[in-house]
Amino acid sequence: MSAGTDNESMPRKRKLIEVALPTEAISRASKADKDRRVGTIKNIHKWFAPMPTPAWRALLFAAVVDDPGDEEKRAELLEIIEGLVPDSGTAPSPEALKRAKAVLAEQEQELPTVLDPFCGGGSTLVEAQRLGFPTVASDLNPVPALVTRVETQLVPAMLGKPPVSGDDGTFKGTEVDPMGGLLADVRHYAKRVEHEVKSKVGYLYEPVKGGETVAWLWARTVPCTNPTCEIKIPLYNSPWLSKQKGREAWLNRHVEDGLVRFEIGAGLKTNVPAATKGTRGGKFTCPACATQVDEKDIRAAGRSDQMSLQLLAIVVDTETGRRFIEGPSNLAASELEMPDDAPDVELPEKALGFRVQGYGMTRQIDLYTPRQVRTLGCFADTVAMVPKWIEQDGGSEEQATAIASILAICVSKMAQSNSSQTRWRLDSRNGAAKAEPGFGRQAIPMTWDFAETNPFGESVGSWKAQVASVSGGLLALPRGTTAGVAIQADARAAGARLPEGSALIATDPPYFAQIPYADLSDYFYVWLRRATREIHPDLFGTMTTPKTTELIADPFRRGGPDKARRYFIDGFTEVFSSLAKASRADLPLVVIYAHRQEENKDGELASSAWDAMLEAMLTAGLSIVGTWPLHATNSTRQRGIESNAVASYIVMICRPRPADAHMLDRRGFLQALRRELPDRIKPLQQSSIPAVDLGQAAIGPGMEIFSRYTRVTEPDGSPMRVRTALSLISKALDEVLSEYEEEFDSDTRWCIKWFEEYQWETADFGKADKLANRYNTSVPGLVHAGVVNSAAGKAALIKPTDLPAQYDPTTDDRLTVWETAMHLSRLIEGKGPGAGIDAAGELLARARTRPEIDEDTVKGLAYLLHNICESRGWTESQRWFNNLVSSWPDLQTSARVADKRGAAAEEDVLF
Repeated sequence: MSAGTDNESMPRKRKLIEVALPTEAISRASKADKDRRVGTIKNIHKWFAPMPTPAWRALLFAAVVDDPGDEEKRAELLEIIEGLVPDSGTAPSPEALKRAKAVLAEQEQELPTVLDPFCGGGSTLVEAQRLGFPTVASDLNPVPALVTRVETQLVPAMLGKPPVSGDDGTFKGTEVDPMGGLLADVRHYAKRVEHEVKSKVGYLYEPVKGGETVAWLWARTVPCTNPTCEIKIPLYNSPWLSKQKGREAWLNRHVEDGLVRFEIGAGLKTNVPAATKGTRGGKFTCPACATQVDEKDIRAAGRSDQMSLQLLAIVVDTETGRRFIEGPSNLAASELEMPDDAPDVELPEKALGFRVQGYGMTRQIDLYTPRQVRTLGCFADTVAMVPKWIEQDGGSEEQATAIASILAICVSKMAQSNSSQTRWRLDSRNGAAKAEPGFGRQAIPMTWDFAETNPFGESVGSWKAQVASVSGGLLALPRGTTAGVAIQADARAAGARLPEGSALIATDPPYFAQIPYADLSDYFYVWLRRATREIHPDLFGTMTTPKTTELIADPFRRGGPDKARRYFIDGFTEVFSSLAKASRADLPLVVIYAHRQEENKDGELASSAWDAMLEAMLTAGLSIVGTWPLHATNSTRQRGIESNAVASYIVMICRPRPADAHMLDRRGFLQALRRELPDRIKPLQQSSIPAVDLGQAAIGPGMEIFSRYTRVTEPDGSPMRVRTALSLISKALDEVLSEYEEEFDSDTRWCIKWFEEYQWETADFGKADKLANRYNTSVPGLVHAGVVNSAAGKAALIKPTDLPAQYDPTTDDRLTVWETAMHLSRLIEGKGPGAGIDAAGELLARARTRPEIDEDTVKGLAYLLHNICESRGWTESQRWFNNLVSSWPDLQTSARVADKRGAAAEEDVLF
């Protein structure tokens, strides 16, 4: 719970965030917030990689409150923070919030204005307002600027006002909920919008007898490349429509009269016809002649306008449950002409995360069916009429702007579930199926089949569902707040918009070259602009979102990765220089970053994103005086290791570099790393930060050391590059983890060295025996210990998955740290009876009764082995050891339960 030491020469009071923070409580709440699907501000509108709101709540409080310099008083403040971040991830209780505000009110200076120049989904400013701070939000991108304007400027101005539309039967008065009048108006005008739109385009969605249409399932088609075959091949990934028990349904295809037709099969069946898509890559098989077409053929068909759509099935909800039916009569829906007023906006020729252009999809409207474009356009145009309706009903301009803006967000959110990016997904847990909105990841991928949802129904994608979801998100906003300001602005000049030295800077900047925010945002922008350009002319004056000055390292836009990196650094140097001027002198700047983009370049292992961000900070004259890792998501999945999915955020506490800072040479930097880093790494491990994120977390304390000097020099006198510093920090971390070896038993030390060389592979007995002599053990002894197999002049470590299922560490006559860790991994990775966290906790409880086993040493081994696997690219083993570390808190809980169970059993025997 210590952030490290600050430069003691700075004559100022330190803030609590520079000294202590209850990171585990904040991490638990942040993970719960990430996992929640309803009732959060995330439901208001999609934004990319949003920061969990509980984290901001805690960080803002701790950044303003003085550290008392007294352990007892500090503990009271940490307890208040824990009250602000309940484990459920929800908003704090009124009592907890009251305590926090009372402490804030006791500070020597009045509360600063919180400024976030990359406001995104608005979480920073929403939580600032919850704590009583005045706020200023900005973003170059109009989409997040509008969302944050609604959350922090328009909605607070409506609190306590009665509805324009009167009582709709659910309004209980503003004294019950100050937001009640606004939400009543949103419901009222939303119904009127739907009625108007349905009267104009409802005929495009013919109802099915006996139920409500949920979705139409479509597949793209391309001509078979066999010149003797005239079939249009439907491109679809899976034959299954539902695997829910008792409601199984699947596609049964047959070729008739030169066409592929589909019928619906029902019930369990072992020989369900395969989909046309193969198991690997983008290859599809013609149902008529078995000719394979690959992505090259499909791209060519798309670019030559030979790609079309075919209906697979219609999903219908009836009184007796969900049904899947054939629907050839609805084929006409895919053959409509695009309306003349469709938003004719080009997709980027090349962009991060975009894959559709190569298939001939070069415009925004290519992502939709014609009737989706007609319907979304009609909703947007109708919402644009809402301000006039409200004026006619006697409402104010302020009310008209707020209500129409919320309904415009509903249209934009509706687009997320009404395009060819919407997938029909089977739940892996129970087999139930539903439409899943686009942007499950930050990209526009090519989709072969998709679900077209019913805008006038009750399910996913419908207007009613969007209004309900957005309204639920609004309910998560704080009450009793003062309206802030949210504008569109370049972050380079954001600091100049406030009086110098007046703000608390708190931000979560763009992630280098990971997310093409502006290019992706055009998907939403075209509908928001159509609905609100009259009431927000400052946001929607251009045809698309601004891109030329966007602060990401997009190699397509900048002429290559090197130029993109330089642009990013130069831009953020300007940003931090501007923000430092606006920052109040007694307050730190709080910057959150989350990135893991490892690369080998010039023989070094480094992170381009961290390299660029840190270089910009240092060039702007900032020092990192404290860092905190916050674990907010689950990274134990293989995808989280193989991709750049990040589980931990690094909170950097920054201040202007002191005027009396001095230089340091490379040798001194290495000595400081070896002296200080071990004490900073141990608390990270004790908090069970995922092993896969430990390298990222170590960047913080390492850069604290590097950034406290005016510069670190190389032996030739040149300044050390940030990239070099990051590489040295990584090597220092390796040294710290290797120090665990001194605490291991001889057998475990042999296993580590053998694993480094061979992993689970078999090698010569002679090599194993030679290494055993070095560690004062023997191969027969290792075999007896249950960690090695040896036969026919060969030896190999036993994989966790190959260890015996029946094992009791209390009866093991040669118990080792290695064997304990491997058996824990076996149980965590295993499935079925006798496996899982509870079984692993039972084993840990038994193992730690033996003097040979210290649980921190077992966990230290898992960290060390993960590090070895990561450096060698052994993904599966890396995942095993990351899972072991990430599961440690649950393991300890299960072990304590097992201890109590064992103690109770002993009492029963005694009495």
